[in-house]
Amino acid sequence: MQESIECVRRRPGMYFGSTRERGVERFVYELVGNVLDCYLQKTATFVQVTLAGDKITVADDGPGFPFDQPSELEDMSLATYFLTHLHATRSVDNHAPHVHVKTMGFGLAPVNIASSRMVVRSWRSGSLWEQVFCQGVAQAPPTILDQGNGKGTHIEVTPDPELFGDVKPRPHIIRQVLLEKAHLFSGLKVGFNTEQFHALDGLKALGMLLLNSFHSLDYFYSSDPRRDDPFHAALESENIFIEAAALGDQENQKKMLKLSWVNGVKTLEGGSHEQGFKKALKDIGWRPKLFLIHVVMLEPEFAGPVRQKLDVPHVCKVVRNALKEPLRMYVNPE
Repeated sequence: MQESIECVRRRPGMYFGSTRERGVERFVYELVGNVLDCYLQKTATFVQVTLAGDKITVADDGPGFPFDQPSELEDMSLATYFLTHLHATRSVDNHAPHVHVKTMGFGLAPVNIASSRMVVRSWRSGSLWEQVFCQGVAQAPPTILDQGNGKGTHIEVTPDPELFGDVKPRPHIIRQVLLEKAHLFSGLKVGFNTEQFHALDGLKALGMLLLNSFHSLDYFYSSDPRRDDPFHAALESENIFIEAAALGDQENQKKMLKLSWVNGVKTLEGGSHEQGFKKALKDIGWRPKLFLIHVVMLEPEFAGPVRQKLDVPHVCKVVRNALKEPLRMYVNPE
């Protein structure tokens, strides 16, 4: 454990990317990413993020941390182990697929270690557990606060000013990211301070919001029948979940506007999933103003170290074949 603490505290920028605002915002992204994993496993339905002063609080209704299970270390719960030890797998229990809020997640242990204080309260097996940490060190063994039928986890962290100074997450950036995630993981209820985001129409709703900012209101008052009912498909093919949306008809634009994600991470340079959608659109002769695609898959591979371009050629074929018929029925419904 001491080795994990020294690794993070000696080089926080290596884990958080920065010791300024972007760095402390990663605290939020890691905590929310943990809940998104639970949502994909159908064990959580909401996440609430609250910023208050120098404190960041994230709460959910997930299955709770395993304070009731032993770890490989004597007298240490599995939850405590997860929160204090760095891990080399994609997720602490190596589940898949694993999603991120931003590129290259690293887990909860670095968040704990880089915090001056972390308080974890979590329901598990009929008990509400609490454990307090300072700079990654448990101040006491986990204790039971209550018994009952509660569920979920409440984590309050304070980024350590010894590492990050007095900087705080930028609320407008956190809001933007959480709003996007509510659309990428449609059905998940996402709270930010006093606001609530719940986007049952997923990328379809996000696409309409984006076009509203890209174009004048003339687009939304046009006679284009595709304005009122954009293309939207959410399906699974060959163990890949695919959600896609396309809106409008291209007129004088040289390029279609596009956005794409893999496992919750924006792929700024596109890649195999975008190529598959483009080919499916070309097959039916439609050039929309904007298209969006999100795939959730096992073992994604990327071109380059920054994970901005999906490089799995098989995904191109899967996406193209999966969207071909829904697109055909949308463009030619009769």
